[in-house]
Amino acid sequence: MRHWKLLPAALLLILAFAPYAHAEDAEARAKRGGELTELHGYPVLRLRGTDMRARGFAHGYYLADKVIACLDDALRSLPWFSAKRYEEQLRPWATKNFHWDADADDELAGLYDGMAARQGAEHLRSEVLGRALKPDDLHAINTIADWFGPACSGFTVWGKLSAEGEVLHGRNLDFPIGGRAVSDQIVLAVEALPARDGRPARRAWIGVGWPGLVSLYSGMNADGLVICLHDANNVLRGGAEDGFVARGVLLRRMLEEVDPAAGDPASAAAKLAAERPTACGNLFHLSWPRAAAEKTGTTPSAVLEFDARDRDGQGGGVAIRRMDASGRLVVTNHYCVRNTPESCERFGAISRAIDALSLGAQTIRVAEARRILIGGKLAAAAHTLVFEPDARRVHVSISRGNLLSPFAVGTAFRTDELLGRE
Repeated sequence: MRHWKLLPAALLLILAFAPYAHAEDAEARAKRGGELTELHGYPVLRLRGTDMRARGFAHGYYLADKVIACLDDALRSLPWFSAKRYEEQLRPWATKNFHWDADADDELAGLYDGMAARQGAEHLRSEVLGRALKPDDLHAINTIADWFGPACSGFTVWGKLSAEGEVLHGRNLDFPIGGRAVSDQIVLAVEALPARDGRPARRAWIGVGWPGLVSLYSGMNADGLVICLHDANNVLRGGAEDGFVARGVLLRRMLEEVDPAAGDPASAAAKLAAERPTACGNLFHLSWPRAAAEKTGTTPSAVLEFDARDRDGQGGGVAIRRMDASGRLVVTNHYCVRNTPESCERFGAISRAIDALSLGAQTIRVAEARRILIGGKLAAAAHTLVFEPDARRVHVSISRGNLLSPFAVGTAFRTDELLGRE
């Protein structure tokens, strides 16, 4: 009988400590999927779980507050946008008109679960929307760049133009988003996954992105393949009514599936791009290591040019613009293969800067690459990256206040360092 009398007290103790046990379980689960750390003054999200849902959980758990803050800042700052337009147009469009593969669905579901475990689902409140976020909001966040195309500019050089003959890929990401969202960008380091239940293996990669995104716009895989997204703003949105692939997910899948030393990387990436329509025009700027180029008999850079209009049965497909014998390739926001090239001052400024260095017999290193990128900048610059595919290294700068990223000194990261392998 004495044992029965003690039972209510024991139950009260269990109930009192239950929230703490739950929090510990969630933290342990997040640690299995990754970690949030800091390197050289930058936040770095490492994801290494054994499946996409575990990785998404870690992402959401560590960055729940920043996901909400970035969405609110986007709703306040993006031009011709509002909470009403988000609710009535973007969110339904993202959930109805887009196709999400199994890995993306799992990662987004895990991301929401991680956010809810950290803050409680009822506390995932957006001030601008006036409600708590729901799982579908994460799908919508991942299609913002399909609604508002980044501007962006970049170039690749190698051979006689670069200091050691190695490949150098410079990139500005320009996007008209508020200062809070710009400053909340993170460095990402995602480990490889083996093939699972009919799903393809995923290569490891690094990049710079935003909390809440399983999409990626600037990255390099562990084999040195670089891909950066540029908007093609001379093409209207269109194409199929549904089945769109979020182009940031498409870019990420290219990094995860293409081995630059196994064949022509541009053709392999173009094959992936042709599988599903996108909602707007695209320029995917690719570069790969010198050794891979020499092995495959390619020049180490190309641009994929495609849009929804020519991928829904109307012809055209994915066009490839390749680096020529000059050893340079410049990218801004106009097609150079699919249509007659438009006049673009940023394209001209980058090209002239490379010409000036070439005529002066000055080779291009990271410092010169950053000066070249200044000519391609816009006031909406969010980040500037200089990739060294041969060395598996990236130099990162993010805009801070009035200091735009092309003017900031870059911080160097090695791929293995970011992945925590060193």
